[in-house]
Amino acid sequence: MTSATTPYGVSLLWTDPLDRRAATAEETYYTADLNLDPIIDILSIENRFRQGIQNLLLRPVIDARVLNYRLDVLEDLLRTPELVSTLEEALSIITVLEGYMVQPQWEQSELRKVAWRLSELENYIVCVDHLNAALTACGGALKSEALCALRDMVAEIAREQIFHDLKAELPEMLERIRGIRSITIGVNLDSQLRPVEATLLSINTTRFTGDMLSFFNRLLGFNGENPTATEGIGPLHKAKSRNAALGEYTVRLPNNDNPLMHPLFKDLADVMDQVCHPIAQALRKFVRVNGRLLVSLQDEIAFYLGAHRLIRHLQDCGLPVCRPEIASQEARVGTLSRLYNLNLALRSAPLYRPRDLQAEIVGNDVNFGDEGRIFILTGPNRGGKTTYTQAIGLAHILMQAGLFVPAASACMSPVDAIFTHFATEERPDLETGRLGEEARRLSDIFAHATRYSLILFNESLASTSAGESLYLARDIVRVVRLLGARAIFATHLHELAADADEINAETEGESKVISLVSMVSVERGADGEIARRTYRIVPSPPMGRSYAREIAVRYGISYDQLRASLQARNQIPNDADASHHPTEENISAD
Repeated sequence: MTSATTPYGVSLLWTDPLDRRAATAEETYYTADLNLDPIIDILSIENRFRQGIQNLLLRPVIDARVLNYRLDVLEDLLRTPELVSTLEEALSIITVLEGYMVQPQWEQSELRKVAWRLSELENYIVCVDHLNAALTACGGALKSEALCALRDMVAEIAREQIFHDLKAELPEMLERIRGIRSITIGVNLDSQLRPVEATLLSINTTRFTGDMLSFFNRLLGFNGENPTATEGIGPLHKAKSRNAALGEYTVRLPNNDNPLMHPLFKDLADVMDQVCHPIAQALRKFVRVNGRLLVSLQDEIAFYLGAHRLIRHLQDCGLPVCRPEIASQEARVGTLSRLYNLNLALRSAPLYRPRDLQAEIVGNDVNFGDEGRIFILTGPNRGGKTTYTQAIGLAHILMQAGLFVPAASACMSPVDAIFTHFATEERPDLETGRLGEEARRLSDIFAHATRYSLILFNESLASTSAGESLYLARDIVRVVRLLGARAIFATHLHELAADADEINAETEGESKVISLVSMVSVERGADGEIARRTYRIVPSPPMGRSYAREIAVRYGISYDQLRASLQARNQIPNDADASHHPTEENISAD
């Protein structure tokens, strides 16, 4: 039996529809550390889908078959623009269908239940016919297993005899219910013209009308033209709306209303229930027909429409976005070219305001593999270390949700978990202090991490002295090497990066430690040397004192700048030591 004919229908996200029932994912530290909110926002085409999108991003998929199953759907959408319109319209129909599948509040009214069920079946037919026609029209353009299974499922539903019977019999049932437009009530009056008795006279297929002018004309004896059978002699009073948006009305009777009205409405309900009884009997034939299989697709369709919107937005900004190749988990590799931070791109060009970002967003290459799985990343302040670290985490989250990644190309092994350890602000309510909280989080990470995990450290252990921080950080890096995990350790401890070869030599493990540097270029100008950030991350030994020089130049306290200032104030002679600091050999533009 194919997935199209299983009792659980088809899932566009899972090769086995039963996997939808998995537990809801819980928020983790990386939700905030990697700043997932902007990505969740752009993937959520409506706010009601936001929680579902978040659950998918926080539930990383490891199975390569499931990931490719999703990526194939995205490729179908990118290749076939009309398919996007089809799913957008289908989503609107399914939303209406879902509304009719909610148990009505008027269970005691047979009429309302019948009318509700008829509307549900009507929308069910519209949805099946729409999907069947649209997906069939795509023909060979559909390549993904998921959309082909959906096409087969709706085609099978449309071929079933019960569906043909429903399409043939439903219009008449709808007409019998919707054809009831009004009722005629007879009221007997006493000698004081007070209503004392009332009865139902007829059920009509037309609405009554009335106006104030007609009432006064007849009251004064000016009959005018003969009124129609449904034209009242007084104004038409309307019940107050219970839900104006849905056009629903209900009669609200105050306590001092005529007591005849209550039994009259009860009689009306009884009569209407008798009228709809034959229709209720006829509907039993279709008791097994329901739209649950279609409604279950709602969140999944919304997921793909949001993903398609994100891809098109990035392309409109001139940025690369690609389908990642899924490597085996055992390989523990991650090779990406021109990777960029998705959040940075969305801040620079929000949704619906695309602009060319090719000159602004710097892409960097990533290469997790046998030549290095632990990156000690150093560089100047605001040189892109956090941005790069976040970018790698976000790429894995997107890839393991079955989405395209912000890079020119990517080949990635799924990770079993992502752990983040970013620097936090001091919290006075913590008895252990900031260092104690950092230590607690580190302990928790290593209680759960495996060789297949990705661990992202950003300015970890910066809350203690440089000497203590270096000591602790060195041990952390050695343990990650023992574990065999992939990791980035973004830090200002250039001594840690300088010890990479020594750590590899003294610690066994399959994760080699290498040094990465956020490069700066040093230019000579009238004010001496100026260090400029390039935001390029490359394998390189640490820069050492270049960080201090960059900070000094920015704040005007470099040797050259201070010497010039003293000369300008005549505090030292103009020919005082004019030599510059020696230039670091490993400072280069790229």
